Amino acid sequence: MDIARAFTFVMEDERWIVKVGMGAVVTLFSFLIFPIFLLLGYSVAVTRNVSQQKELPLPEWTEDIGKLFMDGFYVGVAQLAYTLPFWLITCIAVVATVGLGAAGSGSETAASVAAGVSTLTFVLLGCLSILFVIALFFLSPAIIVQYVRTNEFAACFRIAEVIAIARENMGPILIVALVSFGASFAISLVTGFLQIIPCIGTIIGLVIGVMAGPYLSMSIGHLYGQIAAGISGKKMAGGY
Repeated sequence: MDIARAFTFVMEDERWIVKVGMGAVVTLFSFLIFPIFLLLGYSVAVTRNVSQQKELPLPEWTEDIGKLFMDGFYVGVAQLAYTLPFWLITCIAVVATVGLGAAGSGSETAASVAAGVSTLTFVLLGCLSILFVIALFFLSPAIIVQYVRTNEFAACFRIAEVIAIARENMGPILIVALVSFGASFAISLVTGFLQIIPCIGTIIGLVIGVMAGPYLSMSIGHLYGQIAAGISGKKMAGGY
């Protein structure tokens, strides 16, 4: 994967500062929920463009805001839907534990058995939780790739295809995650260091922190686009 390209292509857009700045403004209002889907949708748009070898110019925020929102909404809902089995199992485990607790209130033996079963239930639930987290770690990016390749919301639920994308691209997906973590860590170090400088450092650190989010989202979108392009057989120059 061309990691360096993913972090430099943004600045080749003539209006990159404006576009990243608008992303920062949207980020500031993400507590309203609606902007979260816009941010996700913008990253999806970048992924789609890169997968089609049209990485520049960067998508416009105001050109089709409805499309950005719907892209983010569809992907977000699909990713959430994949977590439903975990929540269903959790609810069943909680209900079963409460039921066992009520049933075991009659005698010490029953209470002891109920406590043992409850402990075993939560241990199993913990193990399942770890498995679900690992699975979602790979499935969430695969959902994005599947969506941009098909432009169909329903395609996100063709589970066999999504799993195949995740399985065949575990290495690249892991690389993207490590790159994202490394970049976020570096940004936190820079902003933390700037806090040492009174007033000006705090302001600069705040600006960098707010601007870094959308920039990193664009870069990650580019990396996902490289994965999608690779699946489609469209080799990026020097890329995946």
